[in-house]
Amino acid sequence: MRPLKIALLCRDYWLESQLHYHEEGGTTRQLAEAVAALGHEVVVLSQSSEVRKLKKSQVGALETWVSPRDLHRNLIAGLRDKIGAKAHAYPKVHTDALALREFLKRRGPFDVIWAQTESPDGLIAAFAAQRGLKMPPVLLQIQSLPCRFEKGEPVFIDKHPLRLAFRRAKRILAPSEMVVNLLHGYAGPGLSADELHAKVRVVSPNLQSAVFRAAQEPLTAPMMDRVLFLGAINQRKGAPVFLKALPKTEASKRISTFVMIGDFTEYNPRFMRRWEEAKEVMRAQLTGARVEYLGRVSTFEVLRQIKLACAVVIPSLFDPFSKGVVEALILGRPVITTDKVGSASLVQAHQCGIVIPASNPDALARAIDVILDPIVPFVANAQRVGPHLFHEFLPETIAPRIAQHLFEIAVS
Repeated sequence: MRPLKIALLCRDYWLESQLHYHEEGGTTRQLAEAVAALGHEVVVLSQSSEVRKLKKSQVGALETWVSPRDLHRNLIAGLRDKIGAKAHAYPKVHTDALALREFLKRRGPFDVIWAQTESPDGLIAAFAAQRGLKMPPVLLQIQSLPCRFEKGEPVFIDKHPLRLAFRRAKRILAPSEMVVNLLHGYAGPGLSADELHAKVRVVSPNLQSAVFRAAQEPLTAPMMDRVLFLGAINQRKGAPVFLKALPKTEASKRISTFVMIGDFTEYNPRFMRRWEEAKEVMRAQLTGARVEYLGRVSTFEVLRQIKLACAVVIPSLFDPFSKGVVEALILGRPVITTDKVGSASLVQAHQCGIVIPASNPDALARAIDVILDPIVPFVANAQRVGPHLFHEFLPETIAPRIAQHLFEIAVS
């Protein structure tokens, strides 16, 4: 395989651990460095100005791509947005397109654009900038799908830029089969379900290196009847469902400990008020158990809490993958999660936990009581599958799969 010159477009994922948890960098950085170690040149283009705080990585140059409208809202940027919206029908991306076009001209030519973004604004800007610019083929790696919730069910938001990205990308990497089955709803006119399915491949996301370090430490015994909720305090992660389930459990009638890790991800006064009210209702209903709210903690503390727990609960209403499921299994802890989580298939395949319907407190309460029963095999199964998942999710394992896709679309 000949070396490729790759432009990696990302947003904040390059910094996800470095800035929040003071570690060596996010999972995007680890994966990019693993691809570069195979002999490819990777030039990183981030939409976050915080990239300037990082040292140059071994993958190549760290570039910053900040939209002119994000830096300063002046008359020229405003006019460009208006002109771009009329000319391209992509509101608020035309100034981004100008910035990206300059980067591609200055650092190119590239063999492939590797777009690893949650909402691929960068990719759309590249498409908007096609006039006067020869675009290399694009590999789109999906991080999440935008959705809202109605009565606990995900309703996927139909975004024109996202549909355009799916139509134009040469190949799409999805984090799970669940996501593959949902993508046809985003394709829109111009791309049939069969055409979309032909370009989609499943490639699992890699994990933070701190997880692998923790997994190499000796297994420790968990604390008795200690259950950990892992996720942000919002509707999407199922935090209200977890609170409603606790008083329904038999475990709540004895000396059990329920621990919640995570904090609010957005300032929503109405949700915060409902959350505090739900906590008071739940507290009044508990008889023997106690609840600990740890808030946002470091990666080290997250992993320590996973090791302390008998079971980890991730009751998300919708999650394209959920790395937390894999982290818990690698550390030998059984998991309760929902059928709307992409990595739930691992729990089912290896029988190392329980998969329940999403937004169902009664089912969650029953699952907590079952998983705490010492005679069930979930703990032993999780400890058995942990070493296998350890190697399956290493960046060095996943990088050759991505590199092969990059090479195939570059020569096609």
